[in-house]
Amino acid sequence: NCIVKARFPKMTEARELNVSLCQALVLMCFNVEEGAEEDPKFTIGDIMKKTGLGDRGETERVLQSLSMGREGTQVLRRIDEKSTNKYLDGTSTAPKKKHKMMRKAISDSDVFVFNSNFFNNQRRIRITNIQMKETAEERTKTQEAVSMDRLHLIDAAIVRTMKARKTLDHSSLVAEVMRQLKFPAPHTDIKKRIETLIEREYLERTEGDSSRYNYLA
Repeated sequence: NCIVKARFPKMTEARELNVSLCQALVLMCFNVEEGAEEDPKFTIGDIMKKTGLGDRGETERVLQSLSMGREGTQVLRRIDEKSTNKYLDGTSTAPKKKHKMMRKAISDSDVFVFNSNFFNNQRRIRITNIQMKETAEERTKTQEAVSMDRLHLIDAAIVRTMKARKTLDHSSLVAEVMRQLKFPAPHTDIKKRIETLIEREYLERTEGDSSRYNYLA
């Protein structure tokens, strides 16, 4: 994390913003030099060019965290250029109407400015970044990868046990494999992996006793 010192018109002392590197890069775009006539305004495209951030999704999450986070962390403001003087942080110069849900998605035409009305009593302010939400497809792929890894671990435990013991009955083998594994494995899964290893000729059933297995070197 980075510490960015920032001054705001409504506070006499500077505040220390505890932010990520990407958040710090974005904040530096809004650094105002003495004598500047007006605060800088940037679209998401402008910010990506100035910071070198190539991932639009990551840049969007950073801007959301700096302008739409919890109260006391909104150091930037987002302006909807299609609606004059309308801020997208829940404020407006127009008469107040019934509160509406703030739009989270950032469009290419949205403009971001320094929040001159920002106020927070704390000297150090932590602004957490917004984490990318995992899609249903990504979640499914992750679960499949975990399941596959677990099957490999079950196979390894079976082979390791049989290589050391040479011959074991079914119940003893299952018990030993379950003892070695660091995750709960159903008996049925272990049984299926034993069958698979028999097909792959790592094990064989003892002749005359189908509940006993021999290790094949």
